[in-house]
Amino acid sequence: MSAPLTIALGPPEHGVTRFAVDCARAAGTTLLEVTDVSALPAALSEHPGAPVHLHVTDPLFGATPDDAAAHIENVAGARAVAVTLHDVPQPAEGLERCRRRTHAYQRIAGVAGLVVVSSEHEQSLCADASIVVDAVIPLPVPDLAPPASLAPDSRSVGVFGFLHPGKAVDVVAEAVAALAAAGDNRVSLRLLGQPAEGHEDYVRAALETVRAAGGGAELTGRIDDDDLARVLGEVTVPVALFRNVSASGSLNTWAAAGRRPLVYDADYTRETQRRNPGSLLLTGGDDLAGDLRRLLDDPAPTRRPAAPSGMAELGRAYRRAWERWLA
Repeated sequence: MSAPLTIALGPPEHGVTRFAVDCARAAGTTLLEVTDVSALPAALSEHPGAPVHLHVTDPLFGATPDDAAAHIENVAGARAVAVTLHDVPQPAEGLERCRRRTHAYQRIAGVAGLVVVSSEHEQSLCADASIVVDAVIPLPVPDLAPPASLAPDSRSVGVFGFLHPGKAVDVVAEAVAALAAAGDNRVSLRLLGQPAEGHEDYVRAALETVRAAGGGAELTGRIDDDDLARVLGEVTVPVALFRNVSASGSLNTWAAAGRRPLVYDADYTRETQRRNPGSLLLTGGDDLAGDLRRLLDDPAPTRRPAAPSGMAELGRAYRRAWERWLA
């Protein structure tokens, strides 16, 4: 089968960049890793005319959404381009930001011969923007080796991944602080990852909110892949309260570690629950402190058998999409 060159653009630790690498390896296609968009033309010049698959979130491709669209239009001027659109624009991110990003995503989709998204929710958002989606390929459960041993925390609440306001770290911190202020002197907030660029003060404030109320608070920094299953397995209550999410790899990482995170009841989380029944604990968020207290007292609902890897099916799904595109 002919397959495009997969481009993994951006810092190696970025979630979309890592996913591009995972997709290429799962599908068995050639991978080109480029750390910055300024180096992309030179890297592509070594593969003249070869079709490419780009994993797109606009900040990786330009300083502004329009810059990102222009870079991708330039690539498409010399070769066939397929894209997976990540972080699809939605009104919840703010109307002006959504408008600018939607216009850029429309331009990107307009020059792509194949447009892929990672959820039905993203497909619906694209339809609202008159972007035609050719394939919905859900994010996979990653390969995650089981830990050699676990020493579960006594009363911790864990948030995993790159930390920024979209993950509602402040909301979780306030709920944990409320428990500490009410007399729970063993409760702690564990932030399992590192602040996203530009959000260091936001994360620092969340930690201080809990500490000021008498609770414990920890920021681990980036967790090595080999240690990830252990760290996720030891948290008492896993939480993934996205403010506006169209698709999420971290939910699947929790599943691979044998955990059911507490999530907001929203379009994407309901879709995930439908695809993988019993994988999430849904909340309306009206009494988050109460939700956390109940799960800290009895964390059994947060544990499940570790979900099997979905990487092989991911590779098959991308190969099927490419076959239709390049036929």
